[in-house]
Amino acid sequence: MKKLILTSVAAVLAIISLNVNAQDHHFSQYDATLSYMNPALTGAYWDDPFDWRANAAYRSQWSSVMNKPFTNQFAGFDMPWKDGIGFGGYIVNNRAGAGYLNTLNIMGGGSYKISIDPTNTHNLYGGLHIGLFHRSIKVTELIFDDQFTLGSNGYEVTQATSENFGDKSLIRFDANMGFFYCYNDKNLKYKPWGGFSLFRVTMPNESFTAEKIRMPIRWSFAGGSDIKINEVFTCTPSLLAMFQGNASEFVFTAMADYAIENTPWKITGGASYRLKDAVAIVLGAKYGRSQYRISYDLNTSYLKNYTHLKGGFEITAIYVFDNGESVSSRSFQ
Repeated sequence: MKKLILTSVAAVLAIISLNVNAQDHHFSQYDATLSYMNPALTGAYWDDPFDWRANAAYRSQWSSVMNKPFTNQFAGFDMPWKDGIGFGGYIVNNRAGAGYLNTLNIMGGGSYKISIDPTNTHNLYGGLHIGLFHRSIKVTELIFDDQFTLGSNGYEVTQATSENFGDKSLIRFDANMGFFYCYNDKNLKYKPWGGFSLFRVTMPNESFTAEKIRMPIRWSFAGGSDIKINEVFTCTPSLLAMFQGNASEFVFTAMADYAIENTPWKITGGASYRLKDAVAIVLGAKYGRSQYRISYDLNTSYLKNYTHLKGGFEITAIYVFDNGESVSSRSFQ
């Protein structure tokens, strides 16, 4: 019964989305989605170059309270070219529950190294992505109030709806841009980095009706530092802040790597706190420059009374190819 109620609430929210602004979906492991985190990271590097890089992410959320959870899928590819230029793109898809609201982004573009520093101590990149924004809603999969009847087990869905509007879809032009900086002095044990990016720069019209409703620009700020404690232990504190319309998100993260002696393997793990929303526990491994991680969100918002702390499961992977093998370097490369 609880799942039925929450599914009905989700249906109402989907209908409301026909005429109001929405916010972008997110990943707890934001540093693993690279160019989705900041377009300036497309093909960027400041230590050893690489041939190409592929990364992927999958997220499932609210399975504890819904028959069909909310899911995010991400796949990206990028590579450096020459003269500080990199190019690539990504596909990211979000499905809200029972398939009634789906958002797909296909983006491509590149980055350019703005800084001129032969020592690669100062590294400033700018990036731009352009592509398509597709949104669809399957009204036939929604549940309306006139479908409920009172049975022996309470309210049940037993009849068809009298609503007469059909499925909807739209396609819009979209663009993102950003800047990213990394201070890379090999004589120091710390390596600060930070970036600023804008998403939905074109403010695409997301309305399924004749009324124009522009999707607000998402402003994103991310910063942190790689800190080398000793030869085997490195930690990375970071902060992410995002703003879109009336919504905001703040994420505080602390990650650590432990190098296994005489091997290219590292154990990686940590935790992040999304303000007034969730705590994410992260665990994984790195092989050279490639990394593979899983995480789980423990819901801490007011919804915890229904979810019992159960939030979202997420898995990510980054594979870096360089002359036939992965080589060791920092996490963003």
